Amino acid sequence: MVSDHIQIKFLNQIKEKLPKNLSFAETLSEDLNISTDSAYRRIRGETNLSIEELKTLCVKYKISLDSFLAVSNNTVLFNYRAIEPENFDFNKYLQSVIENLKQIRSFEVKELIYAAKDIPLFYLLMFKKLATFKIFFWAKNLLKFRELEDKPFLPDYVAEETLQLANQVWQNYIKIPSSEIWSTECINVTLKQIEFFYDSGQFKSKKDALELCEDVYALIDHLQRQASKGYKFDFGENPVIEEPENPFNLYLNEVTIADNSVIFKMGDIKVVNLAHNVMNILTTTDPKFCDYTYNTVKNIINNSILISVASEKERTKFCHMMRRKVEELMNKIKNY
Repeated sequence: MVSDHIQIKFLNQIKEKLPKNLSFAETLSEDLNISTDSAYRRIRGETNLSIEELKTLCVKYKISLDSFLAVSNNTVLFNYRAIEPENFDFNKYLQSVIENLKQIRSFEVKELIYAAKDIPLFYLLMFKKLATFKIFFWAKNLLKFRELEDKPFLPDYVAEETLQLANQVWQNYIKIPSSEIWSTECINVTLKQIEFFYDSGQFKSKKDALELCEDVYALIDHLQRQASKGYKFDFGENPVIEEPENPFNLYLNEVTIADNSVIFKMGDIKVVNLAHNVMNILTTTDPKFCDYTYNTVKNIINNSILISVASEKERTKFCHMMRRKVEELMNKIKNY
């Protein structure tokens, strides 16, 4: 049991997570399998939440009860989405990403801030060949799938259903207002992975390796076009939108090394995702931690160069430097 004051504060945080068009009492009654009247009594603090009800709500809405009970100022509760190689389902992984993006989109006021160390996953999933390569690389080298142990890169390894889900991730992402912090180092990991596969004879032909490089080149072109317009759109399109609902701010920072932190703002709620062991994700809504992370990333942004819409010279220079890295790898593959 918790005190009336703490309970009301706890339930109000859940309410803030919900889209404005949903009835909180009706949602709570469904979550706890109780009547609407019983839900109202809990919302007003007339009836205490049981331990099981608290657990149900904490798990569903990823809330740390410690922050309400003031157990420790140094304690932060994370939801850990760990990948288990023995029963990993990439379709379910992508579906969970889609659901998270849809939840963000449901809010009238929303923002996504990405402090990129590598190319953000959303961009990689935009291209079928790159998406296939990344999934194959993770399956073979990180998850250690036994059936891939002695296999070279298989361009048809990923099922069409998975590629369609990958595209849905991208389609949902481009509809969310976003700020991204990049450096010229962001493409290094992907290029190194392609180079490693080529040097170790894991491509059946040079063509496979070169086509992946071409996709990275196209990704840079698309990033530059988005930045020049100041909003996101699908690959191959060239829309003209006077008042976009999905503004895109691209920042260049070559001094501070980012860590792939992702901050979601949904109304007054902040959520932080931290990458762990490449593919695993740590998620928290702890207000103190989220505010600290948000303020830190904002400080990085204040010390970065905005290269979307404005700063055409810096934007062109930045993209040219990344293209040169791709061209160097392509020349190595062609001449090896």
